[in-house]
Amino acid sequence: MTWALAGVGLGAAVLAVPTVRPIRAWFLLLPGFAFGLVGAELAGVWLVVVVGAAGGVAAAGGAAAPPGWVGLALALGAAGAFARQVVLAHRAAGLVDENLSPLDGRHAPRSRRRLLDRLAPFRLGDRAVVRHADLRYAPAGGRHHLLDVYTPRGGTRDAPVLIQIHGGAWMTGNKRTQGRSLMNRLARSGWVCVAINYRLSPRVRHPEHLIDCKRALAWVRDHVAEFGGDPARVSVTGGSAGAHLAALLALTANNPAFQPGFETVDTSVLACVSMYGAYALGELFALTGWGRRFGAWMGRVVAGVDERRGGAGYEAASPLGAIHPGAPPFLVCHGTGDNLVPVVQARAFVLALREAAQPDTVVYVELPGAPHAFDVVRSVRTAAALEGVERFLTWALPAAAGERPGDGVAATGPTTTARTAPS
Repeated sequence: MTWALAGVGLGAAVLAVPTVRPIRAWFLLLPGFAFGLVGAELAGVWLVVVVGAAGGVAAAGGAAAPPGWVGLALALGAAGAFARQVVLAHRAAGLVDENLSPLDGRHAPRSRRRLLDRLAPFRLGDRAVVRHADLRYAPAGGRHHLLDVYTPRGGTRDAPVLIQIHGGAWMTGNKRTQGRSLMNRLARSGWVCVAINYRLSPRVRHPEHLIDCKRALAWVRDHVAEFGGDPARVSVTGGSAGAHLAALLALTANNPAFQPGFETVDTSVLACVSMYGAYALGELFALTGWGRRFGAWMGRVVAGVDERRGGAGYEAASPLGAIHPGAPPFLVCHGTGDNLVPVVQARAFVLALREAAQPDTVVYVELPGAPHAFDVVRSVRTAAALEGVERFLTWALPAAAGERPGDGVAATGPTTTARTAPS
């Protein structure tokens, strides 16, 4: 039993360490991300499991010898780490409200998680939402040029539209697995949400990913009204690599260099929500030691930058290099526990945005302890963040009088009708 307790403690420690200190060694990036995400966002579950398992084995005689003592100490340390994450997660709602209250002039009640979210933290579907799947937005590209449209089951009319761009290091991922909690939430409130695929590296590199996103936006302008959306009220969001592309899309509106063959289409958006995004690719790929070759390879296949020829081109492929005074409103959300994209990137991006554009239209929410892609799990932290996203997007929508909610005019939400949603 002593070795059983040692095993429990060791396993708990492996899961807990990435929740305390993000693991950024290049060869441990992916396991560090996986353990950090599961450990942090399900911390309450693990706290109960570790305390129960360690206490049960110790009571059965597992702490009678040195291996058991070590295991018990590790289990207690892990329990402390998970308890810390539970506390940090429950503070997220207050942090979100603190940063958004100056924007819309109100204080939101604390978000409540539905029982089903607690029982099924990775559940993607929602009975109140209809998904219109695999619509083609460009003639080539196979499945990479498909998108899904999410609408309220009862239909909607003249609704605001949100485009969701998935992440996956520009090389993997798809439209069906990311941003679902946010899209379901907004669709239940009467929005129309559009999740897009785009061509991936290493087959293509910058700016082809961005061009595909703009092609999808052009499709939205032409066709979203068929699903009850208002083509004049479009915002964009994304996570990780998707946030990088969403930010670039928002900052390069109507740039003909990124709109080959559809230069006259309006590719501006009302607002951008960027979740744990990459904003300076040169810094992101500047790995040291044995990771240098891996970083250089990423730079070539994603951004088309060859370090052997000086490494020029990262600025053109980075949102930080595309900032200008006419930038639309931004909500930037990042966690301090992110091991894939250091939080300093978000801080630098927000600072540059506020210096170049209107500072009161740039909202930054930094979540202590939050890992990369935390919103994939339907957790208490995710519920708080999504509440903030909806508040920000509602504020960003021009109201009927041409003012914004919080400026003396009540927020105007989408209206719903009783017609059947298109199939």
